[in-house]
Amino acid sequence: MKTFCIVGLAWVTNALAGQVVPSEEGPPRWFGFNTYAPNAETLRRFAQAGVNTIVCFPSNVLGMTGVPYNNAYPPIWLGPGKYDFECLDRQVADKLAVNPKAKFIFFLDLNTPTWWCRLEKSPDSFNELGRVAASEVWRRDTREYLQAVLRHLESKHRDVIIAYFLACGSTIEWLDRSSGEESRTRREAWRRWMIQRGEPDPIDIPPASVRDHVSHGPFRDPVGDALGVSYWKFSHALIADTILYFAASTQEVIRHRVPLGLCYGYIMELTGSQLYNGHLDFDRVYASSDLDWFISPGSYHDRQIGGASGFMVPISSIQHHGKGFLMSMDHRTPSARSVSLLGRAVPGHESGFADEAACIAGLRREFSLRLISGISTYWFDLFGHWFEGQAIFDSIAQMRELWERLARPREESTAQVAVLVDAESMYYLDAKAKFYGDLLSRQRYGLYRMGTPYDLYSFADLPTLDLSRYRLVVLPNLFVVDAKRRSLLREKVCTGGKTVLWGYSPGIIADGRYDPSQVERLTGIPWEAKELTTRQMDGWRSVYSPKPNVPASTLRRLAREAGAHIYWENEEPLYANRRLIALHTIEGGCRTVVLPKKCRRVTELFSGRVVAENASRFEDMLTAPCTTLYEVTE
Repeated sequence: MKTFCIVGLAWVTNALAGQVVPSEEGPPRWFGFNTYAPNAETLRRFAQAGVNTIVCFPSNVLGMTGVPYNNAYPPIWLGPGKYDFECLDRQVADKLAVNPKAKFIFFLDLNTPTWWCRLEKSPDSFNELGRVAASEVWRRDTREYLQAVLRHLESKHRDVIIAYFLACGSTIEWLDRSSGEESRTRREAWRRWMIQRGEPDPIDIPPASVRDHVSHGPFRDPVGDALGVSYWKFSHALIADTILYFAASTQEVIRHRVPLGLCYGYIMELTGSQLYNGHLDFDRVYASSDLDWFISPGSYHDRQIGGASGFMVPISSIQHHGKGFLMSMDHRTPSARSVSLLGRAVPGHESGFADEAACIAGLRREFSLRLISGISTYWFDLFGHWFEGQAIFDSIAQMRELWERLARPREESTAQVAVLVDAESMYYLDAKAKFYGDLLSRQRYGLYRMGTPYDLYSFADLPTLDLSRYRLVVLPNLFVVDAKRRSLLREKVCTGGKTVLWGYSPGIIADGRYDPSQVERLTGIPWEAKELTTRQMDGWRSVYSPKPNVPASTLRRLAREAGAHIYWENEEPLYANRRLIALHTIEGGCRTVVLPKKCRRVTELFSGRVVAENASRFEDMLTAPCTTLYEVTE
C-alpha cells in the first residue's frame, strides 16, 4: 500500500552555521506567523501551537492606515548614514524571549522615511514609487541603508534568519500609486529609455490625455496610441528595474545564503488600476537569479465564506522558474472586527468570517489551498486580535501538525486545464474598461468551481512549457499576437487534440496593427460572433467566447468534452493534486467525489474519518459551512 505523504523539509538548516541551503527537490515551504501589532501573548499562543517561523519587520514608515507598521518600536533609519541597530537587536531579542525556537523571515523596509523626503525635496516612495524609483540619490542612500542593515543582521543574527524580504512601495508590495505622474528623475529616465530603443526623444512625459487615450473602444491603437503604450511599458519596467537593482544589492551581502523574496506580479487581482501600479513586468522579475520566492495575500475578490480565495499571481509560472511562493492569510476573523485605527475600522470586514464556525472553515480552506498548491503560508495577525479563542488556536495547531506530515518540497500538479495570462496585452487595454475585472480577476470564480483543478501560467513561459498533459487551454486575455506568437500557438497549444478556449477579442492586435479580422485568422471564428462558438480545426478544437468571465458550468462542460477528469459536479470550490483533495461549502449536504482511479483508502484529515476504501468514488456528508481535506491512498 502506498500513501502519498512525506515527512521532511525542502531546505536543510545547519544548526551550527545557521545555513539554509536548498535541497535538490524544491524551495522551502514555511508555516509561519506575522503581525504588524507585536503582542507577546499572541506570539506565545502561536509558539504553543508549534509555529516557530516568525516575520520580523523593523519598518520606517506609516502604513496605509496612517499609523506605523510596527508601532511597538521606533524606526531604525534615523538620518543619512544613521541607524539604530540597538532597536533592531531589541526586536529580535523580544521575540526570542517569547519563543526561543523562533526563526525569522526578515522584512527590510526600503521606503523613504519622512526626513529623507524633506531633505531631498522628494516624493514619497510609499505612495508614489514611480516618481522616486529613478532617483539615483534615493537608490544610493537606500542601498547604503539596506546593506548596512544586512551586514549587521548577518554578523549578529545570522543563525536565526532563514529568509529576507524586500518591502517597498504602497502597502510594501511594490505598488506604484502615482498614476504615471511625472517627476524630474522619472522624466529623465523616460527620455533615456526611449532613446535607447531608437525612438525620438519624447522631451516630456505624455499627459494623462495621451497616455490614457484609447482609439478603438477599449483598445489602444499600436500606431496612433504608440506613445501611451510605450510610456506604460517604461513605467512598469522602471519598477522591475528597481526591484532587480535592490535584489542584486542584497545578494552582494548575503550571497544567496538564504532565500530572498518580495511581492510582485498581481496580474490576476488589480482591476481598474493595473495599468498604473507597475506590476506587469513580472516575467523578467520571476526569471531573476537574485530572487528566490514571492508573496501575496489571497485574493480579496472571492474570500468570503463559501468563496474560493485564489492567487493574485500566475503561481504556476513562479513554480516553473523554480521559485517559492508564500500566500499570507490576512482574512478578517470575527475578533478582528473590533480593531480600529485612528478612529476608523480596518477595511475588509464586509467579506470577513462572521463567527467561529465560519472562521475555522475559512482558515481550513486557506490552509488546504496552500498545502495542495505546494506553497508556503503565514497567519497574519494584521493589526492585532485576528486570532483569538481556544478553538481557533486548536485548529491552527492541528493544521501545523498536518503541514509537518504532508508538506512536500514540491507538489506534482495533475491539472488537465492550463490558463495562460498575458502581460503584454494589458498595455493595450483601457484600464477603465467596464469588463476589465471580468477578464482575469473574476474569471477565477468559475475556474475554481468547474470541478477540476487548473494551472495558471504566464504566456511568456510558453516556449519552455510542456503542455502535453493539458486537455483544455484557456487564453483569457491574448489580445496581442504576432508571427512568433502564432508559431508558438501552433506548436504548443493548437495541437494534440486540445480544446482551446479563447477569451475576449483574441489576436485583435496583430503584427503591430489593430485588425478585428485577425480574430478569425487565429481562432477560425469571426470576431463578430455573439455567443460561445465552437469550431473543429485540424487536430484541435477552437472555442471562442465573445464575453469575458466564462461561467463555471461552461468551463466544466468544455473540460469534460476535452477529456479532463471532473471530480465533482457542484459549483463550489475544489482544490486537488495527486494525493490530496479539498472541498469547501457554505451550504453543506451530501457530496460525491469521483477519483481519477481506484484507491485503497480516502481519509478526511481534519476529522480523521475513513470515508472510503477500495473505491473509485466516495460520498461524504458536509456540514454548513465547512472545508474537508481528503488524503488519497493508493
